[in-house]
Amino acid sequence: MSTPPPPPHSGPSLSRRLRLAQLMVFEKVIETGSILAASGELAMTQPAVSKSMRELEQQLGAPLFVRGKRGVVLTEFGQLFARHARAMLAGLQDMADGLNAWHGGATGRVVVGAMLSATAALLPEAISRLRAVAPDVVVAVRVGPNSALFPALAHAELDLMVGFLPANASAAVQEAVPGTRLVHVPLYDEGMSVVVGPGHPLARRARVRVAELRRFEWIVPTPDAVAYPAVRAFFEREGLGLPRRRVESVSILTNLGLLTRRPMVALMPQSVAAHLAAAGLVVPLPLPAIGPFSTVGYTRRAGRVPNTAVQHLVDALHEVGDALQRGAPPGDA
Repeated sequence: MSTPPPPPHSGPSLSRRLRLAQLMVFEKVIETGSILAASGELAMTQPAVSKSMRELEQQLGAPLFVRGKRGVVLTEFGQLFARHARAMLAGLQDMADGLNAWHGGATGRVVVGAMLSATAALLPEAISRLRAVAPDVVVAVRVGPNSALFPALAHAELDLMVGFLPANASAAVQEAVPGTRLVHVPLYDEGMSVVVGPGHPLARRARVRVAELRRFEWIVPTPDAVAYPAVRAFFEREGLGLPRRRVESVSILTNLGLLTRRPMVALMPQSVAAHLAAAGLVVPLPLPAIGPFSTVGYTRRAGRVPNTAVQHLVDALHEVGDALQRGAPPGDA
């Protein structure tokens, strides 16, 4: 005879059967990849961790892991449960942060996903302001492309996502995590600047014509970058094709390294260029800005109430965004 399917789950039934400690153990097993390693980090015996996971599987009615000599691997059902477990644990951490903030001032942890466009001016200034009002808050920054950061936000692995707000962000998340809604909050419009290194032959020129730039190597955004259509339109408007001798890069450190080594010309977000120019690292050429090509802002999960630490960072992002929208240095808001 076949085993009858488990009864359908409900919120009340799960609340009676599941224990928060089980979720913590489950998360640690996923993190370490083995029951033995998890037991060591949790200061529990290996049989106790194994028993906790067997009980969890019995309560849920399906196996969570495939066990092998090299550790454990999540089953398809385990991957589904892991997404929900992480969201529940993130909510629990939010509660703890909120209670701690109420009892002893603003404390806690904020995990921010950031595109490279936000890491030079917007985010550092916002974090600096956060530290001024909440010095005990721990800020973790994860840098990457939208394709990785938006799903992480949907899985509650991030509190906020900061950077360009592409029109297809919500569609991409719906494909990766069905049923998740995101809220996109614009802060300022971003354009592109043409910059060179301080030692470039054109760095001290009061007037520069675009035609003069044909003979130099260029650094342009990659074809998958949000700014790429605006860059193509710029060259077409000037009667030029994309430079034949070019490097395609959105890495700020790589671009700075190239500008200091070679007489190259680079296109980079206007706010980033202004920040680097103030530090003496680049020189914006006296050419009209390209764009605006996109809007910079932050994204959060709909329905998730921000804890005190996250709200402080959101407030700081708005202050810095207002300064950048006015064209002022972010520190002058």
